[in-house]
Amino acid sequence: MNGLRQLAGVLWPSFLVACCMEVLVFALVDPVNTFCGADALRMSRQGIYTAAFFVFWLMAAASSACTALLARPSVADLSDAPLQTPSQ
Repeated sequence: MNGLRQLAGVLWPSFLVACCMEVLVFALVDPVNTFCGADALRMSRQGIYTAAFFVFWLMAAASSACTALLARPSVADLSDAPLQTPSQ
């Protein structure tokens, strides 16, 4: 269950960041007026919004995953820790 919890801990905050990025970017930029290669793919405005959201989500998830990976204790730290017994 720990792996599923860690996956949720990476994906949920990155989803929220992607939502905020989508609002911030497309409040200022009209995707139809910019050249981003969507003309060649014949994507609609909604298609560009959708593709951009998943790109933002992927970038935020990669950042969160790197943070989760770097925040884990090392094996040496775990082996040096004394065993704790439950207090009565």
